[in-house]
Amino acid sequence: MDHYLIVSSIAVFVESRLQHGFDYSELEKAVGFSLPHIRAVYSRLTGRSLSRYILSRRIANAAFELVHSKSTILDIATKYGFSNPDTFTRAFRRVTGVNPNEFRKLKRPVGRSLLSTGVYGVSLKPVNDHNNITERAVIMDNKGQKRATDGSVVLYGVPKVYYGAYGGVTPLPICVKAVANYMGIDLDYAEAIVNCGAAFRLTWNEKCWDGGNVDAIFSFDDPSKVYRCAIESLGYEFNMLGRSQSTEKSEFLDFIKARLDKGIPVIALGIIGPPEAGIITGYRDNGNTLLGWNLFQEVPEYAGTIGFDESGYYVTDKWWENRDTVAVMSLGEAAGKKFTLKTVVENAIEVMTPRRAGDHAKGGYAYDAWKRAILDESQFGKDMIRPLLAERIMCQADAMDCLADGRNNAYEYFRKLADESREQPLFGQIAEQFGEVKTCAIKMYQILGGWERGEKQMQALAERENRVEIGKLIDKCKAADEKALDLLHKLLQSL
Repeated sequence: MDHYLIVSSIAVFVESRLQHGFDYSELEKAVGFSLPHIRAVYSRLTGRSLSRYILSRRIANAAFELVHSKSTILDIATKYGFSNPDTFTRAFRRVTGVNPNEFRKLKRPVGRSLLSTGVYGVSLKPVNDHNNITERAVIMDNKGQKRATDGSVVLYGVPKVYYGAYGGVTPLPICVKAVANYMGIDLDYAEAIVNCGAAFRLTWNEKCWDGGNVDAIFSFDDPSKVYRCAIESLGYEFNMLGRSQSTEKSEFLDFIKARLDKGIPVIALGIIGPPEAGIITGYRDNGNTLLGWNLFQEVPEYAGTIGFDESGYYVTDKWWENRDTVAVMSLGEAAGKKFTLKTVVENAIEVMTPRRAGDHAKGGYAYDAWKRAILDESQFGKDMIRPLLAERIMCQADAMDCLADGRNNAYEYFRKLADESREQPLFGQIAEQFGEVKTCAIKMYQILGGWERGEKQMQALAERENRVEIGKLIDKCKAADEKALDLLHKLLQSL
């Protein structure tokens, strides 16, 4: 066996067990050699000991979470196998030169690097350009690189995406934050959802009860704009490939492999379940099998088409057969120009302006359509069959989630600006209006008995008095959004 394969196998083994501890007998079994031989080969090829490598990988991933998450230092230490905070602090200082608290305050660069041929993971070294890999565990000859990357590339350490990640429930900004952080770009969730415009959206299909009412794709009237803004706002070119009747699987494969080969995660719509954003983090079998994170990978109705890697990534070779796999996108070349506040405000105004696009009412018109729908007695009844009532609560809950998530983070974004620029009163006034919308959305949850979408909430929505109270709150949300829109126009004039 070529020794580069031992190094690659070790990298994969380590990355998939960083949070679960190491059983060296399992490593021997996985690699096929004794531990002394594995250690000797690794040390000879990489110039460092295996134990030091494992420690560096635990510290690198802990450092990533220090910079890009709000988890406590104790929780991070425990997650990566350190028995107590003192042990963690000593190890962390030995590897990085500073203690965990200092590292978090300094926000030292942490992004991905090439660990071995075809294997990427987060790194403590700076990543100034996502096309420049700054650290490698070992340099292989061209023959070895080609043989490995032709069939398999996996990016380990990409943060898991799921409903509730970073406190959010909108798939696109959740995925963008995870990918940006992995690439060494400092981005919080509030910035991600505001920059793409999704924080300001509300849409309602006036023709039917539509489970996709508030999907991010409807934020602007141009369906691709929300995705383009999500990436271009970071200062990178936007690369996207959509699926049409004439699109070949090979085109998707070429797009996915070209990005992953450079260590760049791919954001995909679909792969598993509906056409919501998820992340492709690797491929095997020349791309016919994909790995990654998806917000629906643990939903029972989709479990039959997927398996799971030791890292937690989904594994599927049925991704192309899913007709809801409709697009792939990624960061392109660094363009150097992030969105200015003026661009953010212009996009917010565009998203919030009342209008109709096809069957969808947007902005203030969406509030009116939503209220009409829930107060229409012909659409409700205690004897309704459960599928119809489930459809109603899904649409209602999605709209509440949209406001609670979007307007809360719009509030956080403008509240931060207000704290940093006290001479501009409009920031605080705009934040106040978005905060009012969030508060009203929370009151809707309370009327229905919580955020779940179960029998209790279905029955509560069927009660007319509850829907009347929700209608009043919808009116309050609309009024607050209208005030915010007016204030945004005034702010734009001052920029």
